[in-house]
Amino acid sequence: MIGDEILVTGTIGPYFDVTTRLVRLRLLNGSNARLYDFGFSDDRSFSLVATDGGLLAEPWETTRLHLSPGERAEVVVAFRPGERVELRSHPSDHGGSLGRLDGFDDRLDICRFRAAGTLADDTELPAVLAVVPDLAGEAVAEERSFVLASDRINGRSMAMDRIDFGVRGGTVEVWEVTNDNGYLHNFHVHDVRFQVLAVDDETPEPPLRGRKDTVLLLQEKRYRLAMRFGDHTDPNVPYVYHCHLPQHEDEDEDEDEDEGMMGQFVVLGEGEQVGVVPKAHHHP
Repeated sequence: MIGDEILVTGTIGPYFDVTTRLVRLRLLNGSNARLYDFGFSDDRSFSLVATDGGLLAEPWETTRLHLSPGERAEVVVAFRPGERVELRSHPSDHGGSLGRLDGFDDRLDICRFRAAGTLADDTELPAVLAVVPDLAGEAVAEERSFVLASDRINGRSMAMDRIDFGVRGGTVEVWEVTNDNGYLHNFHVHDVRFQVLAVDDETPEPPLRGRKDTVLLLQEKRYRLAMRFGDHTDPNVPYVYHCHLPQHEDEDEDEDEDEGMMGQFVVLGEGEQVGVVPKAHHHP
């Protein structure tokens, strides 16, 4: 599932002509299997300012940033007049059991930046970006555990006609998620943005401190995710949670196979119980 040509907004070999000292880049890993370890060809530092669900509380300065399939980030990088530099994906230290076959040893130039001889220089990065909602002190209505292993979540493969559980609208739940597979996996939840409370009972690193809806699962580490469910309820039409690598999440229609790292949940109103998925339903 790993290719050797990188497209940036549909373009092979892209470049960007820089006219300002600071440039804000919105990054989306739209690949179906590759993990990117973003950095620049000269190892300059840059500032992470936002993740999947919005701004961080404050910028985080770094030289590397991992993004797994489906993850997003916004970074701010400074350029000097007249320079040329590449945004690059470096070899990753987060490889799975397939090693280089999953592309972890690859070094790929993503986009070239060509700075003009004179750059506008009238913007500074704020020291404080936003107030990030904190669910750590909220009452927890339910705790759930999810283990990704083989081609399943909690030992079950995807079934379009099965609702795995219901959550109550307006409540906060904590989900503990573990990759116990040896392969690269991440975890994506529809309907919500979640807060990573802890990784193996430790405070998460800065890239995980903003609102997220997709998180890379390093091998055998426990990720505690807090999420508040909204007021839109329907006992019959489910949302999904899944690994965001399409080959892993896809349900195999061959009856001899039992695959699909995906499950379904519904959001319930007061007094509602889990219903039945309509036959024509396509998940939101």
